[in-house]
Amino acid sequence: MDANDYQIIRQLFDDYLRMYSSRDDRLTTHFSEDFSGITGSGDFLVKDREEWVAITRQDFAQVKDPIHIELKDLTIQSLAETIAVATSAFTIHLPIKDHVLSRKIARLVLIFRLESAGWKISHSSISIPFGMAHDGEVYPLKELEERNLYLEELVVERTIQLSEANENLQRANEELLREIAEHKQAEETLRESEERYRFLFTGAGDGIIILSTDARLVEVNESFARMHGYSCQEMQQLGLEDLHTPESSLLAPERIRRLLTGETLMFEVEHYHRDGHTFPLEVLAGQVSYGGESYLQCFHREITERREHEKELLKIEKLESLGALAGGIAHDFNNILTGIMGNISFAQMFLDAAHKSYKPLAEAEKASLRAGELANQLLTFARGGDPVKKVVSLQHLVNETISLVLRGSNVKGTIEIPDSIHAIEADEGQMIQVFHNIIINATQAMPGGGTLTVVAQNETLYNSNTMTLPGGSYVRLSFTDQGCGISDGDLKRIFDPYFTTKSSGNGLGLASVHSIVNRHGGHIGVSSVTGKGATFTIHFPSIGKAYSNYQTDSVTQSPGEHAGGSILVMDDEEMIRNMTIEMLEYMGYQATVCENGAEAIAQYKAASESGVPFSAVIMDLTIPGGMGGKETAEQILAIDPKACLIVSSGYSNDPIISDYAAYGFNGAITKPYNLKEFEQLLSSTLSAR
Repeated sequence: MDANDYQIIRQLFDDYLRMYSSRDDRLTTHFSEDFSGITGSGDFLVKDREEWVAITRQDFAQVKDPIHIELKDLTIQSLAETIAVATSAFTIHLPIKDHVLSRKIARLVLIFRLESAGWKISHSSISIPFGMAHDGEVYPLKELEERNLYLEELVVERTIQLSEANENLQRANEELLREIAEHKQAEETLRESEERYRFLFTGAGDGIIILSTDARLVEVNESFARMHGYSCQEMQQLGLEDLHTPESSLLAPERIRRLLTGETLMFEVEHYHRDGHTFPLEVLAGQVSYGGESYLQCFHREITERREHEKELLKIEKLESLGALAGGIAHDFNNILTGIMGNISFAQMFLDAAHKSYKPLAEAEKASLRAGELANQLLTFARGGDPVKKVVSLQHLVNETISLVLRGSNVKGTIEIPDSIHAIEADEGQMIQVFHNIIINATQAMPGGGTLTVVAQNETLYNSNTMTLPGGSYVRLSFTDQGCGISDGDLKRIFDPYFTTKSSGNGLGLASVHSIVNRHGGHIGVSSVTGKGATFTIHFPSIGKAYSNYQTDSVTQSPGEHAGGSILVMDDEEMIRNMTIEMLEYMGYQATVCENGAEAIAQYKAASESGVPFSAVIMDLTIPGGMGGKETAEQILAIDPKACLIVSSGYSNDPIISDYAAYGFNGAITKPYNLKEFEQLLSSTLSAR
């Protein structure tokens, strides 16, 4: 009880005494509803407030004049947070002469209770303490003693009752407050949950719909409406039957039946867009309950891009199958071409250049070489692979490709490549494929004819160039056509796999060009103005000197005579083995041949033990049904770490061919090859040891 409570209780106490002294019952408005008290005359306990007021008014009527009350002492105590007791002693001075109660000390007890409206008087009693009355007075002493004892017990009992009632009230209030707090928390949780659901429903990227159990649209979100080309309001006027294609409509009733049994389903459907085209959707659907009602909730995700991706994967799988087939065909084809080219070039060695057979043989050799390049292009196109590089002349390759592709077309080729243009290290077959695809693309852009201009120049790039290429010597090669040009949107995707603007195109031509240029450490870019043609610009790292200078250096470095020696040849093709024997013997070598790796290892070991080891071993990389070049090389090197090994293969894009040294080989040659290439490789390899 604080000071403010004390002041209020003291004021109520003073007003209570004033009520008696002035004979005014207006204070009763500060009594509790369940007020009880001893009547003013001290006759008996009255537990009804209105009854106590009526009796008190009768007492006031007997003595109308004011009564003087002299307060002797006062004690106010707090029994609990909401219960207080005031006890006092006072002298009564009645206006009636010689009244027995006049000038007697009486005891007043008031019990206060804190209620919602403030402090109230809940009980009152006035008594004359034992020993304070004289003999012969109206109230005998023994009776007063008993009465006072009874009143004191009654006060204690009433105080206990009030305390218990107050405790019960406090517990009830606490329980009520807890229930109110829980109810508010539940309402807040529900509100937050509804807000989260509404946020997810309206802001979800997937299309969401709520269906009644008879498949009527109840609600749709913005994403679902947008993917169909409608607003949410417009969707409310439609039904699922307006969106489903006939095929999807046939399956809808069975799906709804299963959903209503409690199943959760995931399936694909085809829907109509507002503009009439159809598009695929993946649907996740299940039964939900809102407000005690059952509904069907369906999440829709457009899968057009995924379908396209699946188609691309299927194309890739087909391409991989084609690559495997092309690899086998190219290998066998290159083996056959090796026999043809080798024998043609070998035959030319016995003919004078003026012989009438010499030129046809040269043309046949050139055709065989072209056939080999086409096989290698197919390998590169279908399977990719690291380029098998050698020093080549861009001028020669561009001239050859322009001549081949533009022959018979209405497009004129203009080539501006000076003899001083630097040579590059490149895979000749892959370079021809790059130029072939770009030239074909240009001719298709000029169906009415025009001019294709090819320009080359030497450039030096610094490390800070915009193409992010390493600094050094480069050749800049540009192809400019007079075609329809390329739009800005198509320019951004021009090198993407499967992107094409042609109805008959497969979108792989320029993608493979981009891949090949990158594998050669170069860069390709394109610029265009719609209606004014396009220019493809390629930068290739160069060797820093012209091809003619390189050839001179190579001839100077090549030995004029063969040192001779014994050569072991491993190849599964009899035609190649026979041709190689004749070539080697013509060049002054002793030749030994075998069909597979096991034979090669045995012969190499036997020759080493005999004291006449082989000078070199030329082995085919792939031996069907037997040990190939890679495994054979490992075992021969285990016998003789200094063995001179040369790998040969019809798989021109095999990584062992492009990085032969990493596998222990000293040189590599791709099929088909002619006598000159074979001789140069063997001479340079042996002379380097």
